[in-house]
Amino acid sequence: MKQKTAFLFFINTAIRELIFISAQWHGFYLVFEEKVLHLRNYLPHISVKFQLPVLVMIVFLAHSILWAQNPVFTPDTVNNYHDTIPLVQKDDFIKIDKIFIVGNRQTKEKIITRELDFEEGSFLLKSELESSIEQNRKKIMNTRLFLTTDISLVWFSDIQADVIIRVAERWYTIPSPFVKLADRNFNEWFTNQGREWNRLEYGMRFFKYNFRGRNERLYLYAQGGFTKQFAFRYLVPYIDQAQKNGLVFTFSYAETNNIAYQTRDHVLQYTDSLRDSQLSLVGGIGWTLRSSFYDNHSALVSYHDERVNDTILAMNNSYYLNGELRQQFFSLSYTYTNDHRDYIGYPLEGYYWQVEARKLGLGLFDDINIFRLYGVYSLYTALGKNFYYAGSVRGYFSAPKRQPYSYFKGFGYDGAWPRGYELYAIEGQSYLLQQNTLSYRVFSRNFNLEKIIPIKQFSQIPINIYLKSFIDQGFVDNPIPYAISNRLSNRYLIGGGLGIDIVTYYDAVLRIEYSLNREQQQQGLRISAKAAF
Repeated sequence: MKQKTAFLFFINTAIRELIFISAQWHGFYLVFEEKVLHLRNYLPHISVKFQLPVLVMIVFLAHSILWAQNPVFTPDTVNNYHDTIPLVQKDDFIKIDKIFIVGNRQTKEKIITRELDFEEGSFLLKSELESSIEQNRKKIMNTRLFLTTDISLVWFSDIQADVIIRVAERWYTIPSPFVKLADRNFNEWFTNQGREWNRLEYGMRFFKYNFRGRNERLYLYAQGGFTKQFAFRYLVPYIDQAQKNGLVFTFSYAETNNIAYQTRDHVLQYTDSLRDSQLSLVGGIGWTLRSSFYDNHSALVSYHDERVNDTILAMNNSYYLNGELRQQFFSLSYTYTNDHRDYIGYPLEGYYWQVEARKLGLGLFDDINIFRLYGVYSLYTALGKNFYYAGSVRGYFSAPKRQPYSYFKGFGYDGAWPRGYELYAIEGQSYLLQQNTLSYRVFSRNFNLEKIIPIKQFSQIPINIYLKSFIDQGFVDNPIPYAISNRLSNRYLIGGGLGIDIVTYYDAVLRIEYSLNREQQQQGLRISAKAAF
């Protein structure tokens, strides 16, 4: 019996020392009830015959805390700490006791806490506390649910504090009449289309952001004028307890009396008030996955049914393939997005990249068969002293060579063009675009208009003004000898200029630019209502 007891004592003592050495090497103590349990001091008080089971349990708990519960303790961070300090002390950490959220009258708390990389009971390094709070504040702001977000701490001791998150919610229900232009941009309407007022579109739109307080988004859209359209979109970001998977539903029906049937010298040509030039119906359902704070996946399958007036085919028999009046097909797309921008509406720091693969035509109909691949990478850098740099590169590829005119892409579509070429539609099967902006913030102020505007969501108006210079370059590959509009295809394009950006609340951006291009044609003042990239 004495030999067995001595053997157990030897084994347990060895394990105790190994655990302590391991704890020193990894640089941690086990923290329970705000006390540091030093394993060597506690084990001698436990009966010898119970020490081995207790040690196994402690090793298991230590492993769980080290690698699972506390995001501070990961293999990378442990190695980093080991390189800098031999032992992390109790006072180096702060324990997050409770998290309180103030100002979320409609938003569910779980929508906000979903953005945090800590939770109640977590331990954070004090040396990283300031940067961690700021990073989490930006993530909450990028939900685009709040006008302002503030995170503060209420300390109870040197190692324990509560987190207070104060938010000011946006105005989520926006029923509003609207009047807008039917053209690709304001400059296209002002210069190429002769400022014709019959090219206006008007109607009523209803946006319900943060529907049910769960960041769901409901869009209802009824439009008349140049294009008559009804559209519906419902986005449910989270349908599971883990708040990762979501669904999206879309539907639209449109009647267009005047469509672009052809492009001549890179200017879209329209019919003259031809009734029901095109009818289109689109419906789709999609799945979304937010696998981490910054990674988003989405897949969408949709059905398209489009018809044109026979007059359109008489003017361009390649509008649809094989001279058809009707084109119907299913499409499938997948998109991956990695977004580290500090502020989505007008980023100044961080980076963003996205890739998308889309197949038009899944074999159920023979009307269309196109594969598209798109990618973009943007970088935003603060240079110091209110100077900022933004750069972006994007590329597009499609196949096969023969495609219907109605699905031609290139510069001038989907917000992609070198500045200086805003008035041109430069079409092709693929393109490459690179853009650069150097800006300087000359004004930044928040105006309090509570006495004039008593509505809380509109009484605080932030205004930031940036002076900037920019230069863009690109190339469109068009292997089809489209003689009436091929002057700028298959040619290196470069443009640049000076401008001013005015940024205010609700992600509103006004760009006023004077741009030049290599061809020294169609240069001048340009106006836009969104960030360049």
